[in-house]
Amino acid sequence: MEEKNENDISQELATKIEIPKEVRETIYSKLFKNLLIAICIFIYFIFLNLGYMRLTASVFESDLHVFAGILIVSTVILFEVAYRKDDDVLALHGIELFILSVITLFLPYVYFHRDVITMALYAFSSMYIAIYYVIKCMIIYTREIKKYKNGLSDIKEILDEDKDESYLDEKSERKFSSVQDNNKKEN
Repeated sequence: MEEKNENDISQELATKIEIPKEVRETIYSKLFKNLLIAICIFIYFIFLNLGYMRLTASVFESDLHVFAGILIVSTVILFEVAYRKDDDVLALHGIELFILSVITLFLPYVYFHRDVITMALYAFSSMYIAIYYVIKCMIIYTREIKKYKNGLSDIKEILDEDKDESYLDEKSERKFSSVQDNNKKEN
């Protein structure tokens, strides 16, 4: 019974921790960047769908090839920058850009050579990407809050300090002095 009360108290304390303004601002800036990327992708797909409806087939297909080429070159550049900076966030954005470029690369085939159902599924790919970014933002938010709350605990620092000093490293003066005294008496 006491164990359950202790768990309830620790969970209650964890939920009542006030997040400082600076930490909230950094979290919100990360969320804003991801949502801005999602909005840009959504607008990109709106223009692609409008281009399909308004442009001729050959012009639209050549535009898609140009967009796919630009996106693939941008993906390679982003991967190179992420590798040089050893930045996982940039690498993840590179993977997302790569998926967007692959989708763009297959769009001419989907729009001109597949049935209406496949075309509709591909037309809604911007919605799938938006859902992905919303889920990603929720994961980022919960991960950053957990990281902040775990950083508040002093237990890790105390354990680290205890690891540096061991009772075995201390000099036992009483023991050594008695041994030295016995050696002096024998000499």
